Amino acid sequence: MARQRRGIEMGVLMLMWQFFNTGLETFPPVTLLIIAGQVALYMGFIPVSWDAVTVCLSAQAVLRWREYERLVLSAFEHGDDLHLYYNMLSFLSKGRSLEQHFGSPYFAYLLTVFTVLTSATYVGLEVILSELFDDKQYLKTCAIGFSGVIFALKVLTTSYWDTGYRRYFGFRVSGKYAVWVELVAIQLMVPNTSFVGHLAGILVGIAYTQGPLKLVMDLPIQAVGLFNRPLATPTRSRSNWGSGVSGYGTAAGQPYGWNTSNAINYADYDEAIRRSYETLQSEETSGVINPDSAPLDQDEVRRRRLNRFNIT
Repeated sequence: MARQRRGIEMGVLMLMWQFFNTGLETFPPVTLLIIAGQVALYMGFIPVSWDAVTVCLSAQAVLRWREYERLVLSAFEHGDDLHLYYNMLSFLSKGRSLEQHFGSPYFAYLLTVFTVLTSATYVGLEVILSELFDDKQYLKTCAIGFSGVIFALKVLTTSYWDTGYRRYFGFRVSGKYAVWVELVAIQLMVPNTSFVGHLAGILVGIAYTQGPLKLVMDLPIQAVGLFNRPLATPTRSRSNWGSGVSGYGTAAGQPYGWNTSNAINYADYDEAIRRSYETLQSEETSGVINPDSAPLDQDEVRRRRLNRFNIT
């Protein structure tokens, strides 16, 4: 049975505002398609027979039940509208810069490989934790969301472009260590997020930038002569915005209406997302909801079911 359609929730409205405020012509096609597809899936416009609960990623489901489709489907599901908003907002900036750098065909290929490998790495890490702590509960821990892939992409952006320094809780941190600081910071601010899922994404990103993954991925492409478009050469451009964050640009042409003079810096997006996480966390802990004060509707029942799972 197809999932029910949702109304337009606040997170979706904020994402739509961000799209139209920035200008749809500034988004390259793969980035736009991924975001639009995940929004449409969340809102129920894509007729599918599953929901977030039935495709959440766990080691038990993949290894014991052999439900390998979860390696892909779980990444495109989200627990609520704010989960979707934060993930898509973060992916928006990274997707634009990396798709501009690699070209759309290779970027689509990169996302496909990263999605599968991040999920597979998550499963492997959960197995290791289960054996290390002799706790089978790790095998049953379920996760959904796209932020594991986003963390992998973040490793690429911080590797290709010098992002200077950032401030976390008053401390000045080099951009190349930003993913590790954010791995811990997000977990502290939003404990329900999947630490293992984010770590899996970082490991995949490192395997691409510093390990053999890029070579392995490029071998079949070179063999058949696909994606021969020359890659843009990244250039560094400093900005002095008080936080010490530097910008970036590309030396190649600027398709899709890309304009580095008014492009949105992905570091600024991440800063906004971190502050939003802090605000969300303070709002969630500022009041206590009495479950007996009002009857539960279907959305509330779904939300409480999803709270059993980690989100990424």
